[in-house]
Amino acid sequence: MNDAITLAAPVEQVIDQVPQAQSKFIAEDWDPSRFDIQHWLGRAPWRTLKDTEYGIGKDPAPTHFAVIDDKLVNQIYKLDIATFLTAERVSYTGIAKLMQHAPDEASQIFLATQAVDEARHYEVFCQRLAQFGVSPEDRDQMMEDMTTKELRAFYDLIKEQVDRGDFAAAMMAHNIILEGMAYPIYRYESAYWSVFDPSLTQLIRGAFADEVHHVRYGEAIIQRYSKLGDDSRNTMQRLAREFHSLMTSVFESSIRHYIHLYQLVADQYMDVIGDIDIFPGKKMRDVSETDQVHILLTQIQDEHAQRMQRIGL
Repeated sequence: MNDAITLAAPVEQVIDQVPQAQSKFIAEDWDPSRFDIQHWLGRAPWRTLKDTEYGIGKDPAPTHFAVIDDKLVNQIYKLDIATFLTAERVSYTGIAKLMQHAPDEASQIFLATQAVDEARHYEVFCQRLAQFGVSPEDRDQMMEDMTTKELRAFYDLIKEQVDRGDFAAAMMAHNIILEGMAYPIYRYESAYWSVFDPSLTQLIRGAFADEVHHVRYGEAIIQRYSKLGDDSRNTMQRLAREFHSLMTSVFESSIRHYIHLYQLVADQYMDVIGDIDIFPGKKMRDVSETDQVHILLTQIQDEHAQRMQRIGL
């Protein structure tokens, strides 16, 4: 009878009687507790994405007429989203491949959630372009047009680490370099479009929230590798220097190719967007587009240096 009562007891009571609970996954020298699927459910589907459809909440604020009717604003809007898509495609395809090279099962589980995040970002930005009449074929052409030779070199170096199966180097490339770059860029872009299209700003902020979590995992796992006695630390330091040079080239190429278009938009609609806090303590009207790019690059480099210090590199 006592045995029957014990067997019928609530699971929580039984668990409380276990002398020492065990970890559910193998994780080598890092804490996976914030990076499992249960945590992901609470962070994304049940919180940031609650009551949204394709990343946009119910009854969104209206889009400014210029995004639809002004050919230049419409072009810049689409090119910006196309640029987001180039990075998101590199991310979801690379992270999906990287799962097979993960050092432990906890990392594989986390990467499964990251792959879903990156694929969702790609989907919602594709959906936004489709809502503005852009076909998949035209979207792909826009993405190709926005991939300068400098940006292609940057992406190719990321892909190279994944193709080599070097998990530490690939994580460095994806979750420290690429995702870390998204911090200042997404902050800037969410502010830039906040008046023109609040819905796009919501999409960007939703993606940004995910990228923050991805970088936290990157920092946690790279700290492990930076403490090893092998050549991992030296390899990642060399890789970081190479990426630093490529990042500078990417921003310099953007100034050469596109900054004049953004300046034209800013000049024409300064009465609409001039009061946006584009950077802390700086209004849009007080900073030229060229200076904005330089400030953005400085923020990326400064935050990258701080991140490298935190992970022991």
